[in-house]
Amino acid sequence: MDSLTHLLVGHAMGAAASSAAHPYGAAAYWAVLVGNSLPDIDVPVSLLLGRGIKLHRTVTHTLPGAAILSALAAVVLGLLIPGAPFGILFGWTLLGCLAHMALDCLNLFGAKPFWPLSARAVEVGVLHILDPFLLGLLGAASLADYAGVAPPAVLAWAFVLMWPYVAYRISTARRLYWKLRAAGSHRVRIIPWYASWRYVFETPSAIEFGHWIHGRRKAVQTYLKQEHPIIRASLSDPKVAAFLASAEYPYALVEEDADGPSVVWGDALRQMRADFRPLRVRVETESL
Repeated sequence: MDSLTHLLVGHAMGAAASSAAHPYGAAAYWAVLVGNSLPDIDVPVSLLLGRGIKLHRTVTHTLPGAAILSALAAVVLGLLIPGAPFGILFGWTLLGCLAHMALDCLNLFGAKPFWPLSARAVEVGVLHILDPFLLGLLGAASLADYAGVAPPAVLAWAFVLMWPYVAYRISTARRLYWKLRAAGSHRVRIIPWYASWRYVFETPSAIEFGHWIHGRRKAVQTYLKQEHPIIRASLSDPKVAAFLASAEYPYALVEEDADGPSVVWGDALRQMRADFRPLRVRVETESL
């Protein structure tokens, strides 16, 4: 999720924690608030190391990483909040980290929480990075609490009510999935897009990317699966092999320019990522 949503979730979850952790309510609030944003420390670290955002959702978004971060944060919070037991600070910080990871796993590209035991990503794919409902619910509750026009419990209830919404999104995604499967695809991926949905629809001859609007699918792009000699020749390039190892819905386009033919490899699903770049491979026609 975006940083603002994580911050609002931490604020609302902290309000619930402060009531449950009496007499250490203030310590629990700050621990949960910090924990909900702590895993994203990998973004500035990645930027400082010159890796872009390649380290995002890696080690800090795993159970071991969350435990280590929570322990370090508990030590620092213990210095700032005298009298708060380490166990209280560690436990609530860890719960905040776990809530952060759970929300990220509900996005399209998920996380790998069980690394190093398993490198499999958990990608439920039902929430957009920036979900309007969650921002509205948690933002309105926070503003009402800040303005004093609602009791503090409104924040805790906002945190509770976000989970039935998540369940609704999961059930809706499953319903759309089976509708698309019934339409003749042999592979489907439902993509959350703000409050609506997009999809990838694959048949033996093509990959279709589109919007789900008013109960119907509307194709935006269709990539035909071509049996082209230039595409076949590009498969011998090690860069293409590496690209295909991670691509989920790969497609290839042949382009011609003054220097000759090239193949552009893309991924109908991964193109949704801000850091995605197609792979362009020059092919020597003499070898065909």
